[in-house]
Amino acid sequence: MTSRHAILILILFATNAVADQHALPKLELGVALLSLSAPHYRGSAHSTSYLLPVPYIKYRGERFRIDEGVEGRLFNSENLILSISGNGSLPVDDDNPERVGMASLEGSVEVGPSLEYRLRKGERDSLWFELPLRFAITIESNPQYIGRVLHPRLVWRLHPLSKNQWKLRFAVGPLYASKQFHDYYYSVDKDEVRGSRTAFQAGAGYSGLRGDFTYSKRLGDYWIGGFVRYDSLNNSVIE
Repeated sequence: MTSRHAILILILFATNAVADQHALPKLELGVALLSLSAPHYRGSAHSTSYLLPVPYIKYRGERFRIDEGVEGRLFNSENLILSISGNGSLPVDDDNPERVGMASLEGSVEVGPSLEYRLRKGERDSLWFELPLRFAITIESNPQYIGRVLHPRLVWRLHPLSKNQWKLRFAVGPLYASKQFHDYYYSVDKDEVRGSRTAFQAGAGYSGLRGDFTYSKRLGDYWIGGFVRYDSLNNSVIE
């Protein structure tokens, strides 16, 4: 099994916070209109598009921040951060051509700690090493724990010097997942064999390579941005 997919999100936020001319506000609240095109799951050849309203929250405290995630600073050091990393997936019905005759996949959420260390600091950019470990559960009336994911990555950030400049982020790194996580998405039991779909028992280990590119810009009291994700399952244990 091998595939590459991209996710594209275009967002327009209307915030109700009013900043002064030179500083960003400590708290911003608003509403976003999110357009999302995503594969049904990593490795799927089929995708779905969505248009959703979502809440927008940003908080910029000295020790606690909500921006690209939820983070708290350790040891009064700007170079070492402990944050909360998150990810998720949408539900997949059994009408997906790749999963006909198989159980539906519930939506899931992945949450866990991320240790982040700054390797380099420039005038406008910085380079970080991040080590998020996330634990996944299904979103249903009786949630199930479905395994864990480790995603070490290098992250380059370009910081705006003024509010009308672009903010950029590029991250790349391998994914590793437990047998339980891979089994939920990729294992095929003998009674699910059909056509070219053969029996398969997924194992733990390398889950492929992931790259993310994020860009955003403020336009007065508005915020516009986008997100592109590239996933490759080449040479993974689920290929």
